[in-house]
Amino acid sequence: MNSIKRRLSDLRFTNAFTRELTRDPLTQGDPLVRPSSRNPASIVPRQVHGAHFSFVQPEHLPDPHLISVSHSTAALLDIDNDDLDSTLAHSPAERDAFVAVVSGNEVPATTNPWAMCYGGHQFGSWASQLGDGRAICIGEATNAAGQPWEMQLKGAGMTPYSRFADGYAVLRSSIREFLCSEAMYHLGVPTTRALSLVGSSRLVSREKEETGAVVCRLAPTWVRFGSFEIFLSRNDVPGMRKLADWTIQHHFSHVLVEAPEEERYGRWLQEVVRKTAVMIAHWQAVGFCHGVMNTDNMSILGLTLDYGPFQFLDRYDPEYICNHSDHSGRYSFDSQASVGFWNLTKLASTLSPLIVEELGGDKEKAETRLREILQEYPKAFYRQYRVLMSEKLGLTMLRDDDLDTLVTPLMKVLGEQQPDYTHFFRSLSTDFRLAENQAASDSQDAAGKDACRIPGPSSPPLKDALKDWYPLYRSRLLADLSASALAPSTTPADVSRTSSSSSASSSSSPSGSTPDAADLAAADKDRTSRMTSVNPKYILRNHLAQRVIEEAEKGRYEAVNEFLEVLQTPYEEGTKTQQEKWAGPVPSWAVDMKCSCSS
Repeated sequence: MNSIKRRLSDLRFTNAFTRELTRDPLTQGDPLVRPSSRNPASIVPRQVHGAHFSFVQPEHLPDPHLISVSHSTAALLDIDNDDLDSTLAHSPAERDAFVAVVSGNEVPATTNPWAMCYGGHQFGSWASQLGDGRAICIGEATNAAGQPWEMQLKGAGMTPYSRFADGYAVLRSSIREFLCSEAMYHLGVPTTRALSLVGSSRLVSREKEETGAVVCRLAPTWVRFGSFEIFLSRNDVPGMRKLADWTIQHHFSHVLVEAPEEERYGRWLQEVVRKTAVMIAHWQAVGFCHGVMNTDNMSILGLTLDYGPFQFLDRYDPEYICNHSDHSGRYSFDSQASVGFWNLTKLASTLSPLIVEELGGDKEKAETRLREILQEYPKAFYRQYRVLMSEKLGLTMLRDDDLDTLVTPLMKVLGEQQPDYTHFFRSLSTDFRLAENQAASDSQDAAGKDACRIPGPSSPPLKDALKDWYPLYRSRLLADLSASALAPSTTPADVSRTSSSSSASSSSSPSGSTPDAADLAAADKDRTSRMTSVNPKYILRNHLAQRVIEEAEKGRYEAVNEFLEVLQTPYEEGTKTQQEKWAGPVPSWAVDMKCSCSS
């Protein structure tokens, strides 16, 4: 490849959203043609009725400079990463061209940027029209595999949906969003992506004056629950139906094949329920607190969306509130699953006219159908959560009672002891031994350390507090070892066994004999390998992000890329320097450091 595609303007823009949906009448234009000038109506905050979007040109960003690029995200756009590195490093003209596009200073000739119209429930109350107040899609680029990626610039200036804001984003929040988007992806959590982070000399007024920045982020679509809510709130069912049909056609096309016409909307909603449940189960398993689960922040694709005052748990506190603006604790860590359900009930209520229509106008039948669909949420959530927690515990077989007999008792003790969540599971991966006569090197509580050592004498984390739990855990692992001869598997996702099928002796090796030291050592080695591949060593902790931010605010960006490097390989041990810098214990002053929505 002799270019980085080579300028982003060479991408193939398809812009299905603006080609097929309804535009703001005050911002006319061709979806695939760059406008010759900026339309004044596109930057005046106002109510936009009967439209799914407004065409909006990004505002010029003064003195843009490239801080970081995600190579794995660039690959989604068919950008050759070797060529990307070489070109950005050795060709100032090409680097400037790249920065011009991802900063919004140069719109490619074959696209017309836009901002979406949507509403939302914020902290449980209807907030009416919200929309993309500072995010502007420069276009939908479709790659060689036929995958669409809407490229959105966050912090690119005012739109009709900016309300009382300025349309900008500060460097502080932009670094957090850029890093977390990529960290979540590499942790295996469904998420939107971030391509680049561009700094600027622009001064932005928040609690204090800060420098501005722009993040170029990617998603197959940025449609969210609130995209549908705004239309029903205005009694515009045709507008909502048009958006629903577009979403199904472009992002749930299998529904068109699998479901008869009279079940299409219901089947689609069922998929959204499942995807949302899976996403939140991942949050709970990895210890991620979103902080602002408003319906305008809920992706219709079940992707983690809009990184604001988020936090990965330091100590395990199920009632932890990461957003210091959340005075009621509505979005606490342990409330996320129930809030997800609440948000889905709002979406189901919004889409109810479509369900009524496809059921021939029978409202009672539609109500029953919606109730059935929503009842799938807890099932999907706990099914996914059980798989994820079983993997974190190194189990190879699933049992129906795993949550009740193993996971819940463990989490209860963790809630009481409040160890570092990430360090506990990493230590459990490496420091627990199946051998009953394991020699503990000392009685030190290991929950606060994170050393992945070769097999040898060890002391499991929270040894005393979990003295009643560890025998259960050991017995469960031995039962897996015994059952593996009958149903070999790699992860809990490969095979599901009910509690009634646990009659195999927990004290036998795969061959049926009592396991000896060699059997147990081999099992420990295998389990440690599995567990360290799902229990991360590196996560985006707030105090580490703050360290990176403080360096960046002084014009030193090396730490951004250093941190990104380990976040892209969160399960690897890394170098000794990386471990000391990015994986050590959280300082007492930094435990539970919180952020606000201000960004």
